[in-house]
Amino acid sequence: MTKQNTLREIERKTYMSYHQDGLIDIVIGLYALAFGLGIVIDRLFDLSFASIMPAILIAIVLPIWIQAKRKITMPRIGYVNIGTKGSSKLFALLLGLMVAGFGVLFLFTMATAQNGRPVWIDTIFEYGMIVVGLGSAVIGSLFAYTMGLKRLHGYGLLTLALFVSGHFLSVPFEYLLLVIGSVIIASGAALLVQFTRRYPLQKGAPDNGAQ
Repeated sequence: MTKQNTLREIERKTYMSYHQDGLIDIVIGLYALAFGLGIVIDRLFDLSFASIMPAILIAIVLPIWIQAKRKITMPRIGYVNIGTKGSSKLFALLLGLMVAGFGVLFLFTMATAQNGRPVWIDTIFEYGMIVVGLGSAVIGSLFAYTMGLKRLHGYGLLTLALFVSGHFLSVPFEYLLLVIGSVIIASGAALLVQFTRRYPLQKGAPDNGAQ
């Protein structure tokens, strides 16, 4: 194995360890959970909450995620410079979540319009949950491959299974989002507990949040 390949392998393992704290999972789960809650609120109170939920959530959760990394992850395994390539992968994941959220919102808005709805919108909405499930599985697999986080593949398959089942059982879309979000948050919380036990905080460890 060449020196370059060795460095790449070290970088890959370090990058994966850096994201074994479950924090990115919790962010993804919160996104799905809040998106589902936004649709529920919109349906119940007609507040159009779902239309601004994706932007608000990213604006709130992203700074919290960064601070959590500094307070929880960095004091245990140190600062990890994942480089431009690693940063691009993480940015692509967050961007993918936003695009997926706005895409679902667009379909939801068009599907609930009173008049002038194109036929293709009716067709997509009729099988909308299957389409979203397939898209989630594909996106999850792509990010699982590019980021090396295989559990993202599992989240995509879970979403596909629930949405296909929900289509045939007539389960409302927003309730499935609540289930998916809750499951991913629970998975992230379990990973966070395992991470803190595997890498206990050493006495005298620097407070990276103060930098």
